[in-house]
Amino acid sequence: MANLKLKMTLNLNKRNSKIIRLYIISLFFIICYFFLENSNIISNLVQISEKGRYVGFPIFFLTGLFKYGLLVIGIGIFLILSFLLTREKLKNS
Repeated sequence: MANLKLKMTLNLNKRNSKIIRLYIISLFFIICYFFLENSNIISNLVQISEKGRYVGFPIFFLTGLFKYGLLVIGIGIFLILSFLLTREKLKNS
C-alpha cells in the first residue's frame, strides 16, 4: 500500500512539474514577443539587410511572422492548458 501511495505521489509531482514547465515556456514566448516589439533589433536588421539581397518587405514579413508566432504560441499554450485543467477540475467535482 505504501508503494502505491508513493507511486501516485511521484506521478502527481511529475504531472505538476510538466504543467509548471509549460506555463513557464508560455510566459517565455510572450516575454520574447514583448522584447522584440519594444526593441530596435528589427529596425537594425532592416538597415543591415538593405546592403544585401533582400530589401525591406521580406525582412519585415519574416520578423513579423516570427514575432506574432511567438505571441500566438505563448497565448495558445496558456489558454489550452488552462482550459484542460479547468475541464478536469469540473469533471472531478
